[in-house]
Amino acid sequence: MLAAGGFESNIEWLREAWGRNERGEWPADNFLIRGTRFNQGVLLKHLLDDHGADRIGDPTQAHMVAIDARAPLYDGGICTRIDCVSLGVVVNREARRFYDEGEDFWPKRYAIWGRLVAQQPGQVGYSIIDSKAIGRFMPPVFPGVKADTLPELALQLGLDVETFMRTLQDYNAACRVGSFDHTQLDACHTEGVLPAKTHWARPIDTAPFYGYALKPGITFTYLGLRTDDTAAVRFGGVPSDNLFVAGEMMAGNVLGKGYTAGVGMSIGTAFGRIAGTNAARAALQQGVEQHAGA
Repeated sequence: MLAAGGFESNIEWLREAWGRNERGEWPADNFLIRGTRFNQGVLLKHLLDDHGADRIGDPTQAHMVAIDARAPLYDGGICTRIDCVSLGVVVNREARRFYDEGEDFWPKRYAIWGRLVAQQPGQVGYSIIDSKAIGRFMPPVFPGVKADTLPELALQLGLDVETFMRTLQDYNAACRVGSFDHTQLDACHTEGVLPAKTHWARPIDTAPFYGYALKPGITFTYLGLRTDDTAAVRFGGVPSDNLFVAGEMMAGNVLGKGYTAGVGMSIGTAFGRIAGTNAARAALQQGVEQHAGA
């Protein structure tokens, strides 16, 4: 039974998967690993490359979260996640917005933001909120950069002040504020600005202001061993009689891209039970056959 995780800690493999960008840089060099440094994908690569197991999934796809850029390379965990994205705006290092921060409820969208940041220059972004957002999200382990004015905040974050102010002014002017309710897909939205913010759009206008530098934080990768509802590893389309897989090593059978909170644990629990049951059945059958042969 195989349950040895993905390859999220293998920087060389991540480099291979993501390649170089147009500036000749390796985006993977700017990724942080939310968990252990030991998930190198050794067993996964052994099955795929040395034994020809059938594969599934895009090697660039992963549970990838926007986390605090000050987090350690490994083992930062959930406390480094930045959860205020939907309450403000996110800009890249050029001080421009690049995606709808209010597209859907946070548990449905939090795990797309690491990949979105990974596609930005330098693999960095900045989550910007004002004091109206304080108390409405789980605070991360590191406090945000705090300033009494937006130009001061831009300077502290190292962003071009003129571009930053134009981005915030355009966003604030586009806000159409109704009845704000962060527990619903409310009617607070923008008009006349791209990208739009679909819900929870309120002007960022109440000091003090806060900013969090973001980097992509990988939890686990989706490339894995192809299987079906028996959890049997497949070789050339043929399911193995006695080799079964569970957890991150087969997550790509369920997850193509994106994520919804709790799915990873569901995959591990459901397929762990299936794989364990079928592995035990296979072992019992082998024992019966050996006993009969004796």
